[in-house]
Amino acid sequence: MTGRTNVTGMDIGIQHLRCFLTLAEEEHFTWAADRLGISQPTLSRQIRRLEETLGRALLDRSTRHPRLTAEGRRLQAELHILLPRLEAALRPPEPEAAFRLGYAWGFPRTLGRRAMEYMEEHHQVLVQPVRTDDRTAGLRDGAVDAALLWGGVTDPRLTSVEVLRDGRVAAVSRRSTLATRSTVTWRDIGRRCLVVNTVSGTLTPDDWPKSATPEIGAETTNIEEYLHAVAARRGVGVLPSSVAAQHPDPDVLYLPLTGAPPATLHYVRPRTDPHPHATTLQTALLSAASDAPARPVTHRAARRAEHVR
Repeated sequence: MTGRTNVTGMDIGIQHLRCFLTLAEEEHFTWAADRLGISQPTLSRQIRRLEETLGRALLDRSTRHPRLTAEGRRLQAELHILLPRLEAALRPPEPEAAFRLGYAWGFPRTLGRRAMEYMEEHHQVLVQPVRTDDRTAGLRDGAVDAALLWGGVTDPRLTSVEVLRDGRVAAVSRRSTLATRSTVTWRDIGRRCLVVNTVSGTLTPDDWPKSATPEIGAETTNIEEYLHAVAARRGVGVLPSSVAAQHPDPDVLYLPLTGAPPATLHYVRPRTDPHPHATTLQTALLSAASDAPARPVTHRAARRAEHVR
């Protein structure tokens, strides 16, 4: 950082001014040079050049130790105010820490990436997705600044808003008898064993009517374990269609699911002392969702999910 300005055809840099102020405080060339980390001859040259550029003496050298002239005292008083402000103005801004956006069950790529691009382009805020296999995706522990969660959250310390509604698909093993179906109904799942994510999942057998309540065939803690259990025919899975599209598996078939309640995605943040950009990101997510609303899952779309790589 040079911070140079032209005065009477010569350059004055911030270093000249800093040297002058230090010498004015120390009133000793050796002490001032040591404090600045330069040699005494270098300091003397800097002061001489400053005086030559300004065309007036700043130091009285007739005494053993340098004393400020009247012009020197005036310049010292001005620079005490101006130099710190000038250095602050020229100092490059420190990069702002990334906004940590947690998720667990599946990151909504289209919605999330549109909002991330908006935040970076219009607010110079980097949004960093962070996967944490936890019911609040690390939000309750302070590991993230906000989170995108499937299903609601009942915690008085958190506040949430629904940002997306998505259809659901059934995840079945290719060796399952359901694999020959073109669609599966909500009641069909109720007659089968269900794979449940006990950590961040949103469905339990209680979400089915009493006349068609599934049994739990396997309990898992993340999406990988979930799909392994489905592939091994330990039960049938139910996923938001956008999550299924992100996790193709050669041994799992995704089928349209009729009669199922929609999957709701919520943006969740702390109720008190939220991140300064928490509300801005919420607005960006809602705007992105309104531009591209979720559509019901079709048979073709569900079949296509298995081919996404």
